[in-house]
Amino acid sequence: MLRILILALCLLGNAQADELLGQKPFQYRLIKGWAQAALTAAPIRNGHALAFDSQGRLFVLTDEPKNNILILDPQTGDLLGQWTARMPGAHGMSLVQEGAAEVLYITDTVLHEVRKLTLDGTELARYPWPEKSGLYSKATEYRPSKTLHHPRGDFWVLDGYGKDYVHHYDATGQLLKSWGGDLGEGENQLLHWGPHGGLLDLSDAASPRIIIAMSDRQEIKRFTLDGQFGDKFPFPGGNPRDLVAWQGHYLMPHLGDQWPQNRDSPGFISILDAQFRIVSNVGAPAAILEKGVLQPLKSDARTFIHPHAVAADAEGNLYVAQFASPAAPLLKLQHVR
Repeated sequence: MLRILILALCLLGNAQADELLGQKPFQYRLIKGWAQAALTAAPIRNGHALAFDSQGRLFVLTDEPKNNILILDPQTGDLLGQWTARMPGAHGMSLVQEGAAEVLYITDTVLHEVRKLTLDGTELARYPWPEKSGLYSKATEYRPSKTLHHPRGDFWVLDGYGKDYVHHYDATGQLLKSWGGDLGEGENQLLHWGPHGGLLDLSDAASPRIIIAMSDRQEIKRFTLDGQFGDKFPFPGGNPRDLVAWQGHYLMPHLGDQWPQNRDSPGFISILDAQFRIVSNVGAPAAILEKGVLQPLKSDARTFIHPHAVAADAEGNLYVAQFASPAAPLLKLQHVR
């Protein structure tokens, strides 16, 4: 813990407020002091997930059981509200439009379940470990990392810290199918540690895809909605924790450049085009291709600690939640055009 805190303070001291980060046209400046008053009022150690609601408020998920959710003004960083769901292992968060309402789905790796809540913290449903799948002998083997949602109400749960399965539920919460993990053969399987984050890609109505960020496997993989492998894209040296669609591009936080071999190694953020090619590395040197092969990625070791989640507003400013980063669990970077 002390090593990580010292690393955090060193990194923050090296990052300059006027330094341009990333490569054109996606360059940024770190906004020093953003949300510091909010974090003083509601201190957290781990920033886990981020989401904007329809009012433009920024929801921050943390595993701090006193305040699982912080609601911030993204412009000023002011604290607009906070509440707890008493979730000690709160990890992934999806903000979903269901009819006229916006709701949150939060995964918990300690309680081994998914909860559905209103934006003010009222619990609507719980989805426990998928015992009926026959893939688990006990609840503690199930440690879900994120949920992915279809407009029709179906959702998929990624068991990224458990047994690496993907569980498909209908809108009523009934388990329909499980895939990934050790099921199937070859690339249809998801090796440990694998399916940490990702998204549901409905841009091609005739060929919808689930895209999974395979964290320690240093790649992303695409599947059909029923779990048939399509293709994959390597990110050597990185650690893709999630994938966020933004204005024809993707945002990808890397927890560390040598994770998990070196859990103190700092991370960075990649911005990808529609073909999953890196167009900018924020907090890392530009991507290098040799004969069409992406070369190992490396953090600049001064901008970030452990980026776990990223979100962007309409102006392209980035908001970053960092894991194991008590000195800087939340950051904002201004898009420089």
